[in-house]
Amino acid sequence: MNNIKAILFDKDGVLVDFEKTWVQVLVDLAGELGRGDRQRTNQLLQLAGYDFVNNTFGSGSVWAAGTTDDLVDVWMTDEKRLSARQLTKLIDQKCEQCDAVPLFPLTDYHRMFSDFQTKGYKLGIATNDLHASATKTMRNFGLTEYLEIIIGYDSVENAKPHADQFLLFCKTCSLTPDQVVMVGDNTHDMEMAEAAEAGARIGVLTGNSSRKELEAHSDHILETVMDLPQMLASLAD
Repeated sequence: MNNIKAILFDKDGVLVDFEKTWVQVLVDLAGELGRGDRQRTNQLLQLAGYDFVNNTFGSGSVWAAGTTDDLVDVWMTDEKRLSARQLTKLIDQKCEQCDAVPLFPLTDYHRMFSDFQTKGYKLGIATNDLHASATKTMRNFGLTEYLEIIIGYDSVENAKPHADQFLLFCKTCSLTPDQVVMVGDNTHDMEMAEAAEAGARIGVLTGNSSRKELEAHSDHILETVMDLPQMLASLAD
């Protein structure tokens, strides 16, 4: 791990509270498209991976792990009013309008990111959220000054779990993949890092993936992203 020079973070479930930020957005969106038809609304939620018992979205589900394009693909099978392009625009607008809720106090993020920067690490965000939405969130969190690049699903040809986002970060920082660690809460984060031959794959348990699900794809598992500085320090010794 002495070769590590950069850290690429997923956003939702790592820095952003997925449950408090995104569950209601999708429930409201499905309700809008359902147009008062409860059966249709529930069908849209089910297609997106909604867990009706626990009021959340399943690990690896379309809304938890996919992109707007993935959601449009499953919803267009039942959408008669809007075109795929119109539906994409509507979903992306809702995402961009959403105010993300941080998992931890922003002062903790600033301290951690500042310390990483002082130690010489290059930092970035790679998310299957829209680039504009992710940029708004990082700006609202006050973290953009620490980041080399913010990469959304629409920043590359192929989003996670493909390697494109990871490799774009490497290119931006003039680094090789083995010099970069990936920190994520979902298996698609780890699969992207594996496809790119990352220096390390670090899973965190603050998203909607279980330890068991992440262990099969990760080199290390952390309770939260706030444990990352200590882990990197210990591996560098």
